[in-house]
Formats: sequence, structure tokens, C-alpha cells
Amino acid sequence: MGKISSGIEGLDNLMSGGLPTERAYLISGEPGTGKTLFCLQFLLDGLRKGERCTYISIDERPDHILKDIQELGWDIQYYLDSGAFQILDISSYFESTHLDSSDPVNIDSIIDKILNQVATFGSTRLAIDPVAPLVLAESQGSDVIEYVRRLIFKVEALSNCTTFLTSYVPVGSDKYSHHGVEEFAASGIILLSIKKMEHKYVRSIRLRKMRGTRIDLTEFSFEILPQRGLVLRQPI
Repeated sequence: MGKISSGIEGLDNLMSGGLPTERAYLISGEPGTGKTLFCLQFLLDGLRKGERCTYISIDERPDHILKDIQELGWDIQYYLDSGAFQILDISSYFESTHLDSSDPVNIDSIIDKILNQVATFGSTRLAIDPVAPLVLAESQGSDVIEYVRRLIFKVEALSNCTTFLTSYVPVGSDKYSHHGVEEFAASGIILLSIKKMEHKYVRSIRLRKMRGTRIDLTEFSFEILPQRGLVLRQPI
């Protein structure tokens, strides 16, 4: 199994050169920690290397995402126009009017449909942002852990594709994911946080686990800079 770059300055050094390919990684953190940007930077790294990439939007409108990217100085529109990048907006499936209707959402059907689109497109990098709504149908059942395992197994079965799944956690929580089970099935966990250091708040990043490669567990601060995105700084 080969490795793939994260696209984040300084991060690959903590993973012995990069992420093992064809696996699914959980990008977890409180609101405002940079999870969506982290995923987009990973995809942009692939696009710049001639890869085909897919971003699946569930919580946010694609035009808002594109605006945020442009404000950082990244020309993602070029890759959309060239056909190397696709954004799949499936937020409409999870609107309250749809969920309250007499025709319930078939989560398994949605997952199969979007993953078929990803495979047909030939993506080598995929981001699902966030993954929690895809667990909605089973979130109250005792079989939620098995359901999450099936979900991630389907994602990791995509040929030659490495996936990032974002998961938000409540502010101040010690959980690693929204449902508290996603981390057990994912091949790796990357934690993003906001911490108070002396008289200011800083963003931080830490590798919690990573199958298939040695990792440095040191927590680092990071900045979000124009053109460069997330950049690791000093250990915390």
C-alpha cells in the first residue's frame, strides 16, 4: 500500500511521509476548528497533482464553500471547469421537510448512489463533510456501530480512493465524533481543537490514531494563511 500527501504543511512528517492510501480518515473537531478547510486543502493538493477529486456537501451550500476558498486565494473554479473536480450537494435529502415526510430517507440508497458517482468519476480523493447525517437512519438503534462499520467499509472499498470524513463534536466535549462510534471504524483520526494558551486562543492539531504507519502524537498549533491554508507551527 502506498502513501498520499495530506496537503497540509508539516503534517506528513508526523505520519512517516503521508497517509496510507485507499482508507477513510476521520477529521474531528469543534465548530470553527477548520475541518472543511482541512478537507478542501487535501483535495486541492490532489488536483494540483493531476488527480480527480470529489467533495460531498451535506451541511453547507456549495456556493458558500467556493466563496470561502476564493477568499483564501485558491482558484478551485479552474478545476471545476476543467472537469477534474466535482461537488455533490446532497443537503436536500436531509432537510427537515424531507425528513418529516411520509417517505423516509433511505440512507443506504443515498450512500450507494453517491459512491457510484464517485467511482464513475474516477476520484482518487474524496471528502464527505460531515459524515454524521449519513448515520441518521440508525442513530437511535443498538446496531449503530455495525452500521458505521458498513458505511466506512463501503467508502474504503472504492478503488484507488482515499477519503476524509468530517465529524463535529460539542464545544468542551471529550468525544472524538458526533455519534461517538465513528472513530472505531475509521483508519485514522485527526483532531482539530481551539485551545486557550496564556492570553490568546490558538488552533491545534493532533493525530489520535493512524493504521498502517508510524505517527508522532505530539500536538501542534497551526495557522490558516492566505494561499497556504493550514500550516503547522510549534508543538504545544
